[in-house]
Amino acid sequence: MDAVNHIKLRVERSTAPAVLRALLSSIFFQRTLDAIEPATLDILDTHVAVSSTTLTSAPASAVGKAAGAPMPVETGIQREISAKVIEFTRTFVDTRQDGGEIAVVFMQRKNRKGWFAVTEALVPWEEHLITFTFVTRATQNPLPGAILQVLTFCAKHKASVPPLLGTPDQNNLSHEIILSPPPPAEFFNPPTSPRAAERLYSPRPAQDPTTTTTTATARGDLAPVFAPVPLSARSPGYERLSNSPMTAISDAGTSAMGYLGQAKDGLLAVGAKAGWRARSGQ
Repeated sequence: MDAVNHIKLRVERSTAPAVLRALLSSIFFQRTLDAIEPATLDILDTHVAVSSTTLTSAPASAVGKAAGAPMPVETGIQREISAKVIEFTRTFVDTRQDGGEIAVVFMQRKNRKGWFAVTEALVPWEEHLITFTFVTRATQNPLPGAILQVLTFCAKHKASVPPLLGTPDQNNLSHEIILSPPPPAEFFNPPTSPRAAERLYSPRPAQDPTTTTTTATARGDLAPVFAPVPLSARSPGYERLSNSPMTAISDAGTSAMGYLGQAKDGLLAVGAKAGWRARSGQ
């Protein structure tokens, strides 16, 4: 994938935090679109270009500083880099892991039109994936080669950088530093078809283990839930409804009488008791 810069390093555990800080600083120096003042850091005998810290006047209450003297202030990106380096060290270095991964993902805010509203989505356009393998003793310093790989990749893909829109505080570009990131394919080609089905249909309730489920209910087919009772399991007085809702027949089939016929016989019996048989004969 052209939008992914995969950096693989074999470093000692003691030098992993310094190498990670140098790489993150170099990546953000190449991809920062704001006006910055460059500076150089010497890390493991390697010159690393970074954005310089902002200088501000020290207040009169500052200890050890004269009032009005310039003092460095850490920028937001530098604070984020320091926090991620500490988190990476606690997660992979201090726990004696064999290695670790960290990724820097650059994203762009884009509007997506829906049926009822316009939503904002973060669309990734570049990823720098750094894979560390911890060794007991490194034969060479991997930092110069990794810095050169970052410079070459950023120069080659400079045309893919989206334009900066908005103010420095609110613009269309964003980034994220992720420990143990998912595969790059999930960032650039997210699976949409399985999730679409989940949005259209609500999940089925969990099945009670004490109850049994027929084949029709397990497959979700539109079939009758109650299966017909076999003839061998029916009692002698068992009756079932026929296809016509107005007729009831027994298993033996000896009598077949509709509800209307039963009502007529009942009326005749009542009339006979009341002495109406003669009238009905006339």
